[in-house]
Amino acid sequence: MTRNVYVIEDNEKNMKLFRAILKLIPNVEIFEETRGDLGLELIKTGNPDLVILDIQLPEMSGIDICTELRNIEKFREIPIIAVTSFAMKGDKDRILSAGFNEYISKPIKVNEFRELVNTYLK
Repeated sequence: MTRNVYVIEDNEKNMKLFRAILKLIPNVEIFEETRGDLGLELIKTGNPDLVILDIQLPEMSGIDICTELRNIEKFREIPIIAVTSFAMKGDKDRILSAGFNEYISKPIKVNEFRELVNTYLK
């Protein structure tokens, strides 16, 4: 069974890393976007099993995307992982309270990220 993973990330180096890690997981199809507003539309018109969102995105933040998705019945239970360079005290709580299931700070640890994705795709 193919699992759909949506990655909204504006940094090409980070996107390449996510793509490389996700391609190691069997039966994963990756959907990508670099702008927040376009990413939201991509997700809303798709069928995600997992969403990975950068917080700082052009046009619309990852927090705004997550908040909007959580207000739509279809997306209330879809796991959403925040990936961000925000690592100051209080950032994690603020981000998780927006509706994210998990928070990973950049630079990501490859094994930790892969294990987390596998956990949510089971």
